[in-house]
Amino acid sequence: MKRLILIIGIINSVLQGCQLTEIDEYVGGSSIYFSVEHDTMTYSWGTVDGNVQKRVLQLPIYLFGEVKDYDRKIRIHTELCNTDSVRAVEGVDFQAITEEVILPANCKETSLDITMLRTEALRKHDRIVTVIIEVSEEFDSEFNWRKDYDGNLYFIGHRMTIISNEDFPRPWWWRENNNFFGEWSFKKADLICTLCDIPRKEFIGNNVIPDFKLRYYAKKVQRWLDEQEDPYLDENLEPMTMGQDAQ
Repeated sequence: MKRLILIIGIINSVLQGCQLTEIDEYVGGSSIYFSVEHDTMTYSWGTVDGNVQKRVLQLPIYLFGEVKDYDRKIRIHTELCNTDSVRAVEGVDFQAITEEVILPANCKETSLDITMLRTEALRKHDRIVTVIIEVSEEFDSEFNWRKDYDGNLYFIGHRMTIISNEDFPRPWWWRENNNFFGEWSFKKADLICTLCDIPRKEFIGNNVIPDFKLRYYAKKVQRWLDEQEDPYLDENLEPMTMGQDAQ
């Protein structure tokens, strides 16, 4: 019986030791991160109506570790892409990004607000910018540190690369040489939505748009094209025209 009690005592001591180790690792420091699952995200303007030229991206920043009863500062810096054709430019593709974010007292989450700007260039090339959380003594627990195959330490979760694009997909019902709208092009679809006041999400959605509406839209756009003093050119630099049912 004494032996059994001794064994149980030893097991309890081991379990308590494990529990203390896990708690110590948790309360021993704090880390902040954008994500530990991915370091890249896509910000698409494709379903955003063409008259919207800027939007605010709220990028969450999460806390792992101790919640404090006072505000804490998070330092941010921006890294631009090395490739000229896809490099996002401050003041052109995004407004100046703050260098400091506040994690409010008693909170486990805050956000970095980035004002994204829309340009014509997005129709041809993506735009890329990276935001990075700076390592500090306030947020530097082991949670964010990993080792590569060579044993070198690296920091995870502290950077997010934002790829901005104008991916306006062709609606499922717009087949080749559509009777109402003719050949597909991004420029043509954008003009249709703009002139006919059609939300892009509705235009490319799964719902069926009745033929009488499509015919009305096509004829309205064709009339507008006919009224232009100079031909309105499509992406192929040929005069834009609607389909045969709009003529």
